[in-house]
Amino acid sequence: MKSYTTYRRLIAKTVIISLLSSLAVAFLYGIYIKKQAIEDLARNDARKTSRLAFEALYSAMEKGWSQKELDAIIVRLNSVEPNMRINAYRSPRVVALFGDRINDKRIREHDPMVMRAMRGEEILTGNDEIRYLYPIVVNQECLKCHVNAKVGDINGVIDVHFPVGNLKISLTTMINSFIVFFIFFTIIIFAILYFRLNSLLVQPLKQFIGLIQEIISKNDMAKRVSLNTKILEVKNIENYFNKMLDSIQGYYEKLQEISDRDYLTGLYNRRKFEEFLSYEIGRSLRHKHEFTIIMIDLDNFKYINDTYGHASGDLVLKAVTEIFASNLRNADILARLGGDEFAVLLPETPYENGYIVVEKLRRELEATSIALMLDQITLTASFGIAQYPEQGETIESLFTGSDIAMYKAKRAGKNTIARADQNDQEMAVEIQKKGEFIRRAIEEDRLEPFFQPIYAIATNELFGYEVLARIREGERYIAAGQFMEIAESLGMASRVDQIILSKGLEIRSHLQMWNTSFFFNLSTHSLFGDDYLSPIEDHYAQNPSDAGDNGIVIEILEREAIHNVKALIEIIEVNKERGISFALDDFGSGFSSFVYLKYFDTDYVKIDGEFVKNITVNEKDRIFVKHINQIAQEFGKKTIAEYVEDEETLLILKELGVDYVQGYHIGKPQKLN
Repeated sequence: MKSYTTYRRLIAKTVIISLLSSLAVAFLYGIYIKKQAIEDLARNDARKTSRLAFEALYSAMEKGWSQKELDAIIVRLNSVEPNMRINAYRSPRVVALFGDRINDKRIREHDPMVMRAMRGEEILTGNDEIRYLYPIVVNQECLKCHVNAKVGDINGVIDVHFPVGNLKISLTTMINSFIVFFIFFTIIIFAILYFRLNSLLVQPLKQFIGLIQEIISKNDMAKRVSLNTKILEVKNIENYFNKMLDSIQGYYEKLQEISDRDYLTGLYNRRKFEEFLSYEIGRSLRHKHEFTIIMIDLDNFKYINDTYGHASGDLVLKAVTEIFASNLRNADILARLGGDEFAVLLPETPYENGYIVVEKLRRELEATSIALMLDQITLTASFGIAQYPEQGETIESLFTGSDIAMYKAKRAGKNTIARADQNDQEMAVEIQKKGEFIRRAIEEDRLEPFFQPIYAIATNELFGYEVLARIREGERYIAAGQFMEIAESLGMASRVDQIILSKGLEIRSHLQMWNTSFFFNLSTHSLFGDDYLSPIEDHYAQNPSDAGDNGIVIEILEREAIHNVKALIEIIEVNKERGISFALDDFGSGFSSFVYLKYFDTDYVKIDGEFVKNITVNEKDRIFVKHINQIAQEFGKKTIAEYVEDEETLLILKELGVDYVQGYHIGKPQKLN
């Protein structure tokens, strides 16, 4: 197992290594200085001493002093420095003229160093005690007395003995030596620090940064950091960063799955289905293949939701998914487009083979019993088929063709299969009629907002209004439920949203209801298109309040949110900074509800009315509402109960701690102007 150190140990180890290194350098440098003193300083000192001794003796000899007087001079020179001894030895040539000194002959003949010096060699030797032999060379002046010599001969040797401790090093030498040592020591220390920190800290961090940049550039959440380090803290950074990547990868994969798939059934959603369809169109165009798409709408599914509740409806949708998936090939693409609507893409499948597949799906669905509470139910569906390229060569035309075929199957009595023929315009005409009705209502300015009040349950004071779309037709008003589905299928929902939003904000501004919140239902197409921002920003500009919360709330329908969770999360984050609030509508209608609390930073949760309207008689519904309210509030969100139809329901909701209520008992949708 690889062992790791800590930063504290690293620093301590570095200091100790630096200290030992400096001591070693100091020791080696001391030896060097000592050697330098012996070789250079001692030589210079000895040479000067020898020269002084020679000059003293020479001066006496010029005066004609006797041998005894010259010996006295040497004695006096030795007395100057007790630990230093100076001797002078005459060469045979000088002895021949002036006589010899006691013991000089013995030393000349038996001391090898003196013999070498007599031959003109300057000698420096010794460790604890320095011995320096200085040969006296004959020059022109010496010839006056030493008539038997010539220039360059050796007339004698001055022999100087002195201990190393007597060496005198100059101040300049000491300062220079200290400077050199300090510079060298500093370089060593910084070199050690640099290489240690570079190898143990800087390089792992550079490697760490490089791996992060690679992860970011390649968006590769599966990559993990592996650092070459012995430092425990750096290794901990690696471990915790990898754990963070594990969490991020889990969230990323979850978001990716939610973005591409229907959370309830696990099937691909509309956006992903359109991607597959676009790819198949391109592939079929290149290879001249035919393929088939199938649009499926469950028959009478609303009855199941109304009778058994949305939770049971979700169970049915999951069971239907299993039936369809088990009767398709691996290459076939099954998707849930929304609600009870499914779609199937059959690659490289002409109409005749596609019809066989659809008939198989129809029979299996009809023949399969689905367990629901204490009942066994069977379900049927209407199937519409469109073939590429006969019914269309684009995504839009293929969707339109299969939609028309599905409506045709509905009109034929349901539980049947229909094909979109080019000559069959019956359903297209019906859809176009409804679309024309909506289009004329827009052109004639017959789209009007109605306002349903929302009250704070604790104070019984008006909190806000939900703004609802209505089409004025003579003396009556048509509710949104009767036209919004067609508006969405024909791409007019965003235009309807813009009109209702603008008119609702205009009324709020006109009535100066700045302290009253207004809730608007916007389709995901409107949210992704950003067309709603301009009227809201213009409205904010008129608001005399500087409050961050400007009272505009956008309601997100839970069943629509599932189709593009990732993009919707970004929209909510950006718009909350603009002062726009968000509410999650129909909360509890699907199994995915509580997951949205985790991902969507909404301000309000509107509890699905299917649970609220029966809480006076159904204990299970009451439990659902209680726990939905509790969990939502623990997430920091205010709760709004819909479908409050009587006083008894209101009292139960108040007892459960719900924040706000709306419904016919509180107030019906009405005009405010």
